[in-house]
Amino acid sequence: MIKRLRKRFILTMIAISAVLLGILFISIPVLEFNLARSNASTALNVILDKPEEILSPRDNPSSLTYSAFYVNRVGTITRYFSMEYNRTQLENIYREIRQDHYGENDMLLEKSHLYYNYTEKANGTWYAISDSTEDELYAYSLFKTCIILYAVSMAVVTLLTIYLSRWIVKPIEFAWNRQKQFIADASHELKTPLTVILTNAELLNKETTKTDTQKKYISNILTESSQMKTLIMHLLDLARIDRGIPKENFVTVDLSSLVTDESLVMEVELYERGHLLETAVDENLYVKGDMSKLREVVDILLDNAGKYAHDGSNIEIKLSKQNPATVLLSVSNKGDALTDRELKAIFTRFYRTDSSRSHNGSYGLGLSIARQIITQHGGDIWAESDADVITFKVKLPLLICHK
Repeated sequence: MIKRLRKRFILTMIAISAVLLGILFISIPVLEFNLARSNASTALNVILDKPEEILSPRDNPSSLTYSAFYVNRVGTITRYFSMEYNRTQLENIYREIRQDHYGENDMLLEKSHLYYNYTEKANGTWYAISDSTEDELYAYSLFKTCIILYAVSMAVVTLLTIYLSRWIVKPIEFAWNRQKQFIADASHELKTPLTVILTNAELLNKETTKTDTQKKYISNILTESSQMKTLIMHLLDLARIDRGIPKENFVTVDLSSLVTDESLVMEVELYERGHLLETAVDENLYVKGDMSKLREVVDILLDNAGKYAHDGSNIEIKLSKQNPATVLLSVSNKGDALTDRELKAIFTRFYRTDSSRSHNGSYGLGLSIARQIITQHGGDIWAESDADVITFKVKLPLLICHK
């Protein structure tokens, strides 16, 4: 759980940082270019007010960077002021302005790299233009710089987030470990007195000289004590799994034989509950793992299917090679449909989808144990609900597949 919490925290922080920094570093060159274009537009408006006065003097610096020309009503350039363009070039620029539909592209001629503006007079139109190349190159250079800064910033944020995540989840990890230790200690402490209660109740149950009322009370003690023992054993099992499965327990396991054997064992029990077990197991599928724990997973899934399958419905277990690298185990039964929220929460400890689960000996721990086991085997487990068919699927790394 702590690893998942850290991973979620890291991914969340990186995602937020990526969006915020992305907006920041993209907006900088965009704003700079818009500012340059705004300044150019202002300068062009000033020129259009008095083009002859501003651009005529040869010693005026504006005449070196700005140009203006006058077009009469028939579309002919009759006057122009430019140190950079001749009449033919200005006519080409005028045609490009007309193709731009007078400002449709924000007063920017991308082909000629020019800003332009115009003002209509009584007998024609004045046009003013200036070179945008320098502004475009600056914006492009600034954009590349921002991309580099964005990459560096994201690297720093990622490293800082990974470092801080350890510190942030440390109190949660401490509380979680204390909780697990308490459950383990309490289960150990309860195991001995509960065993004594069960033993004494079984001895009393063997007595022949007891009234019907005494038989009822003793039967209740045996039933409740047995259920409590099951709960304690599950808690102890969870505590052991939380500490990790020893690596020396991992051996080459013939998963095909294991699933077949467990299906034969559970078939009788499921039949007594009113269910037929259908099996479809591919042969010679091997995985690396703890045989007893994998056997426990199969038992948990089949037992879970038997508890919640509709009366008289069949249960199906399949084992097949999903792809060259993984093997897929699935257990299906007909039952009440589960919502997406329930499918995600069903593997949480002590979770029960409805109150009916509290009356059939279920404590909401079996699937949680199965998930812990599969996770420590490098696999994945999930549930799917298709109408009234509930399917639990387990994916494990495939070790060997003999044909």
